[in-house]
Amino acid sequence: MEKLRYLPVLMYHNVIDKKTAKKWNNFHVETIQFEKQMDILVKRGYTCLNFEDLENILKGQKESPEKPVMITFDDAYLETINNVIPILALRKLKSVFSVVTGCIGKKSNWEKEIDGSLTISEEQIQKYTGTLVSFESHTENHAYLAMCSVQDAERDLVNSKNTLESITGKKVRAVFYPYGNYNENVKSCASKAGYMFGIAIASSKRTVLQDYFEIRRVFIKPTDSLVDFKRKIAPWYIWFRGFREACRAWRRRHDE
Repeated sequence: MEKLRYLPVLMYHNVIDKKTAKKWNNFHVETIQFEKQMDILVKRGYTCLNFEDLENILKGQKESPEKPVMITFDDAYLETINNVIPILALRKLKSVFSVVTGCIGKKSNWEKEIDGSLTISEEQIQKYTGTLVSFESHTENHAYLAMCSVQDAERDLVNSKNTLESITGKKVRAVFYPYGNYNENVKSCASKAGYMFGIAIASSKRTVLQDYFEIRRVFIKPTDSLVDFKRKIAPWYIWFRGFREACRAWRRRHDE
């Protein structure tokens, strides 16, 4: 369990070719850049987990690897999946894609800087679901959950979970909060809806799994060099992120 305290949960959105990269915002990584990052994980002996693995480890049904990591992709864009699956499969690396169930097989309506991008279809979700690829919830409507009523948030979370489970035939364990937007009500709604994990971006907790519904991720940016990437997957960096954000949360509480 100690090995999971500083688990790097990598956050990607779009992995795209250089010729289309300029159309996207800061939430993209070029394919060649991503491939080099995956090579670093392999060379450094990291083992990729999905949320089924994480559940089994936490329940004591499976041993944690020496160097665990999670690779996550928000929004399940078709171009991204087509680009990364061959790279990941060649290296036998597990990955997790979060799906907005109300937008399956359609263009997204939440990307403001471009017209949107096509998301994966139901048939493609079924095709790729397996040992190396898993799909989790990114809600039904990509809403700012903390701004929704409790009833609307609960309905969105339940509908998304049920829809995705009916498509994959697999248990959906995690919800990825759109925009990293959540509060205590959202966390409670996620738990009531049957999720085991809530995936954030930032978190006020010292360690990654201190609160299963406030799991911090590491944002991989297009400007990250390979040195930056190595730093971001290091345990000391994950520790530092937790310490820094816990201090910020403490200051906010005392400033109120």
